[in-house]
Amino acid sequence: MIIGKDIHQMLNELDMQRARELGEAPKNYTENRKYRRSRVVWEAQVKVYFNDITLKSEVREVHGVVRDISANGARLDLDQPIIEKVGLVLVIPKLGKFPCETMWCKGKQVGIQFKDSPDNVFQHLIKVLPNA
Repeated sequence: MIIGKDIHQMLNELDMQRARELGEAPKNYTENRKYRRSRVVWEAQVKVYFNDITLKSEVREVHGVVRDISANGARLDLDQPIIEKVGLVLVIPKLGKFPCETMWCKGKQVGIQFKDSPDNVFQHLIKVLPNA
């Protein structure tokens, strides 16, 4: 989903208003990414894999929404916080499954980085975001 400049500006203003309501200083953000970030609202799921000493695997699934995405990573709003850094797979029904790791957490909001090469992830993104 490509967002026009007026809607993009409105979303930025809402982010600034939300920051003020949370008692945070609104920040002017400067984009310095190689791959363009696209704002989206996509259903997603993070699978958290645990291995214990007996080598049995256990999987915990956390549902949420992808809020923005690029070929390098994504920002997610999850139903519950996660503290795990590795052993994660992001599942986006429109795109597929992507091994990832947590870069930052703020409550139920998480920033993840894909383990696959950005060029590989980009090939998936352009199928649903032609101007990615």
